[in-house]
Amino acid sequence: MTTNICESLNSKLKIDRDLPVASLLEAIREFLQRWFYERRKAASCLKSVLSSWSEGLIRKLVDESRSFIVNPVSEVEFQVVDGGKNFLVKLNCNSCSCLFWDLEEIPWAHALIVICSLNLNPYAFVSQYYYATVLSATYGGLVRPIGNHTDWSVVEMNDNILPPVFRRPAERPRKRRIPSIGEVSKSSKCSRCKRAGHNIRTCTFEPI
Repeated sequence: MTTNICESLNSKLKIDRDLPVASLLEAIREFLQRWFYERRKAASCLKSVLSSWSEGLIRKLVDESRSFIVNPVSEVEFQVVDGGKNFLVKLNCNSCSCLFWDLEEIPWAHALIVICSLNLNPYAFVSQYYYATVLSATYGGLVRPIGNHTDWSVVEMNDNILPPVFRRPAERPRKRRIPSIGEVSKSSKCSRCKRAGHNIRTCTFEPI
């Protein structure tokens, strides 16, 4: 499975990857330099405990969980009724039977309703990787320029190193990002009839 980060970088470097190796590496360095600066600046302006995405997600999940019913099983285990479904929340293990908390390390709505009903701090149950301080430290490093290519010293080599043998496939190389498993691509929507699957140029329906 290809990760989203790898595919996003591949899409970002769609034009630059056709350049020679040295120019491609310089394009990657410039992109990372700008990327680190913008995210470091945004992280330094955060006034919340968690990142903006994490804070927004928790607020949204707390609102969704207001209709849930909590039935205690023990001091650390709770049954949460969500509509017609039952979920088991274990606070001592940071676990929920929906498995979202286990995988993402951030409480889902079933766990948040239990945490709020006990008057506990939700931040205490969130992984440190979602904290604003960790986000700021992630982009704390600097990506500096490496100088001009003309100033580089050329290393003398006795052996003539040839590139590997490569056979280009007959079809055109793929440049579009490969969607991850479960990712739904956005379909076009016609501005004339408001239906999906085509645009106004190929529309044969009556306008709305």
